[in-house]
Amino acid sequence: MKRYLAAFLLLGSVSPLVDALLSEPSGRIAQPVRLAAALAAGAVTVLLAWRLLRQLERLQAQLEAEHERKSRFEARSREMYEALERKLEARSAEMVRQRDILVRTEKLAALSRLVAGVAHGLNNPLMAIMGEALILRQRSAQPELARGLELIEQQARRCAALVGDLVAFASAEQRKVQPLDVHALLESALSQAALAAPAQEVEVLRQYWPEPLVVVGNMEQLQQALANVIANAYQAMARRPPGRLILRSQRTEGGLRLEVADSGPGIDPAALPYIFDPFFSRRANAQGLGLSVALGLVQGHGGRIWAESEAGRGTTVVIELPCTG
Repeated sequence: MKRYLAAFLLLGSVSPLVDALLSEPSGRIAQPVRLAAALAAGAVTVLLAWRLLRQLERLQAQLEAEHERKSRFEARSREMYEALERKLEARSAEMVRQRDILVRTEKLAALSRLVAGVAHGLNNPLMAIMGEALILRQRSAQPELARGLELIEQQARRCAALVGDLVAFASAEQRKVQPLDVHALLESALSQAALAAPAQEVEVLRQYWPEPLVVVGNMEQLQQALANVIANAYQAMARRPPGRLILRSQRTEGGLRLEVADSGPGIDPAALPYIFDPFFSRRANAQGLGLSVALGLVQGHGGRIWAESEAGRGTTVVIELPCTG
């Protein structure tokens, strides 16, 4: 700033001098001297103007560079803030999900203790009803009575199957574990679920990992969990034939991921968080203990299970398990 002020003062002092020289009578100062003075003053003026222009250009460039740095800093700050905001939202959602899982687990633990006592209390009377109905049906000579006894026997078997689900749901013990071929488990569970499924046209697509996947666990429990999930898919597709069932498997970091996807009507988003609750019932999403049993068995093997669904576009149940091979 001082240099600019000095330049302006110099210009201001040179101009009066030049004016004085040019205004002197021609007799006192020779014409060449006057011309030289005018040229010198003009040269000094041009030089000073050029230097001032260059200084102004450099200052403008510095201001633009500073503005650019400021803009980049503000953009970077906005990006960091948005990333932090997304992380906080994701963390909050994860905390809510973990809290829901904890609450559900505590509710299931309390319910399992109650269910265990009820199941054991019902099992003996049901066995007696089925046995007596079978004996009476075999001895009966009346067709109507035989059909009635057969109906009693069938319904008693249904109750016994429900008691079996209750026992599996309430059981906390881990039976014999061994290395298991995951794809063989899926095929066995598919056969088990298909036998009990209502008669319907279902296309089964297998999208298996190209290499063997091995999990250490109890064969009966894992097969039951998978069969319950597949049976639930069959039930969903019964309302929307023809159906398509997709079985997927893939290796993940430190484990494996299984998916059972159906082409059913999907699940209402408001109902989706509750489908693993025992005897959940909400219009078309009614079910018994199948998915609740699957939840307990998968968690008993150190895994996770959840559902992803969109109304009108089917449902996918995802199971993650630790993998050893």
